[in-house]
Amino acid sequence: MSVKKVLTEINKIQLQNFCSAYEFRTNSKIGKGRGMYWIWTDLIFDELKKIESTHNAEVPISKLVENREELKNICEIKSNSFRIVYNGIGGYKGLELKKGQTYNLRSRINQEFFSNDFRTGTLNIENRKNFNISNWGVSFFNFDENKGLFSEFLKSTEITNYYEEYANMLEMNWRIEFGHPILNRF
Repeated sequence: MSVKKVLTEINKIQLQNFCSAYEFRTNSKIGKGRGMYWIWTDLIFDELKKIESTHNAEVPISKLVENREELKNICEIKSNSFRIVYNGIGGYKGLELKKGQTYNLRSRINQEFFSNDFRTGTLNIENRKNFNISNWGVSFFNFDENKGLFSEFLKSTEITNYYEEYANMLEMNWRIEFGHPILNRF
């Protein structure tokens, strides 16, 4: 299977996994494992431009929208009134989650919403003025639940950890194929 076909399947699955940020936050069974994630909003660009930063490490939402809103390669994927504005990867290294290890896809997505740590470059959405969780959504693709999708990649290699091997490449190539989310820095 070509990279383009894999990306098409990943995109199809992530669209099926869309949920409100509230549902994601309150249902701890959603988003476990390792994979890719997308942050959605129903806020229009003019509303995003009003979001003020609280510190220098977080994603400068208003500045990025102001500089990019008219560019032609911004991601245009929409579902109802929501559109993709950010994507990333998250998960633990190694073949399995070790006892005491908490870093997985779910925790990475939660960081985007709720982390006010000055050392990280998250969206930090909840800690901004006028935050309303109903304006935000999440979708994701879980590598561990979709192992068969990588079988073609893995035929000619001895790779057993497809997340570590392919996550960065697929994240970047998804942006090339479907557009760059307006809030991703690079």
